[in-house]
Amino acid sequence: MTTEWEASELPRGIVALLDEPRTLGELAERLEVTDARVLWYLGKLRDAGRVVEDASAWRRTAAGAELAESPAPATGGRTELPGASAQDYVQAYADAAAGMFGTGFVQDTGEHAGRVPGERVAEFHERLLGLIGEYFAPDKVDRAASPKYGFRWVLTPVDLHPLDD
Repeated sequence: MTTEWEASELPRGIVALLDEPRTLGELAERLEVTDARVLWYLGKLRDAGRVVEDASAWRRTAAGAELAESPAPATGGRTELPGASAQDYVQAYADAAAGMFGTGFVQDTGEHAGRVPGERVAEFHERLLGLIGEYFAPDKVDRAASPKYGFRWVLTPVDLHPLDD
């Protein structure tokens, strides 16, 4: 399984794993998301008649089996990049492959997630804003430098808090 669950994929992943009865902990471990998030979806799936709980184990109903076997949405359930970001990304990689930037350019992407205490996230946010200001503020850029660089980012919670913490 993957930890990159979107709202439309996680319910489908939960009912897919319920081909045999499983506990909340088993589901959370297999899906690599918090038990709080799985429990929230189990409640929604139960209300929709797709799962039932028997003696601390969850199992899917016939409606749940239908959901597990149904095709994913046309977008694959993934969040798409905003148009400008996607266009810049695709164009930059094509230009780099064509040698348009020469050899002295920096190009990178990354994705990171972790359980970080709120005060540390606030500190990271302030430091990130400081770096952005230090390197990208109008009075800090060299308008003659080439190529022009773009920097886009998102800082957001990606999972619910575990129930046992």
